[in-house]
Amino acid sequence: MSASPMTPPPELDAHVPMPPRHKGPTPGVTRLAGKVVAAVSVLHLVAVIVLLVLLCVVSEDWWVSLALTYLPRVLFVVPPLFLSVAALIVRRRWVWINLFSLLLVVVPIMGLRLPISGLVGSSADGELLTIVSCNIQGGGRDLTKILTELKDLQPDVVVLQEANDGIVTLQPFFEGWSQVHKGEYFVASRFPVKLRDICRAEAFGRATAILCEVEGPDGPFLICDVHLTTARFGLSGLRLHSMATGAGLDQLSGRQDLRAMEALETRAFASQDGFKTPLLVMGDFNMPTSSSLFQTHWDDLSSAFDVAGFGYGYTSPCSDHEHWPSNTPWLRIDHILSSRHWTAERCWVGWSDGSDHRLIAAKMRMQPIE
Repeated sequence: MSASPMTPPPELDAHVPMPPRHKGPTPGVTRLAGKVVAAVSVLHLVAVIVLLVLLCVVSEDWWVSLALTYLPRVLFVVPPLFLSVAALIVRRRWVWINLFSLLLVVVPIMGLRLPISGLVGSSADGELLTIVSCNIQGGGRDLTKILTELKDLQPDVVVLQEANDGIVTLQPFFEGWSQVHKGEYFVASRFPVKLRDICRAEAFGRATAILCEVEGPDGPFLICDVHLTTARFGLSGLRLHSMATGAGLDQLSGRQDLRAMEALETRAFASQDGFKTPLLVMGDFNMPTSSSLFQTHWDDLSSAFDVAGFGYGYTSPCSDHEHWPSNTPWLRIDHILSSRHWTAERCWVGWSDGSDHRLIAAKMRMQPIE
């Protein structure tokens, strides 16, 4: 007896359609996302260019750009990074516009500096001096950290601000040095130094600088130790209610007028010699070099970090903050400026938070005066 062939059950023989597999966003959704990323990328580039103008041209001449001037600029890196990633996913050819926006933020807006002095060379043949400046905040933090840095640097000239108190901690380092200490200002040198004058500015009724003469190895030079008034006090008065009534903006405008007057008085004091003698102007200016206030009063002097520094050189604030990492400054407001008699061969900032400011140091060479 032959076996009859097995007949498959009907349900197995029938064609059962499989549910469609998910293959990602539909082309329509992808095109829409690409258009959105493209439009936002263009708008963001325009916003970055406007921001650049506000920070580097308008700056302290308008309260909005004034506030932006003193904010952490690294925050502006986030949008172009996010848009670059989004463009890589949905529309790659728009990555470049976001990378260009990122370049504008990282270089001119954040203030990236590359040393150019090493590229052009130095025509000066004087002795190389190590110059240091630091606002020690009245010894309110751990000045032993600053002391450690000074020992490592072995400077020839040290200029301090807010040195009313706390200088005792640093004093052993300066044993045998020539020194001038007037109020908050302290100038110490391995070479003879003497006080020439004190700037008593009328704007805020305070001493904003002292002028000292140093008998250097290549001839005499002048050092102006500077501490200008911060914009922070005016900005801190801006609140929604004070802006609505206009009182906050009026107060800020008044303080800005006084800061401009103070800068004018201090600049005239610093250059009273008429540059007959080589001049170094050092200290806490409480403004970045991009500030319109700085550009108006100090831009004809050479900034050592702008010429011979690498990176951003942020010096302040180093204080603890609940919304910001400790010892992570975001402003370069401490400067070493010089007349045309000097060549900056290297400039850098310190590493410690022994004060609310990091120290700034430079290797400077003076052309001997014949």
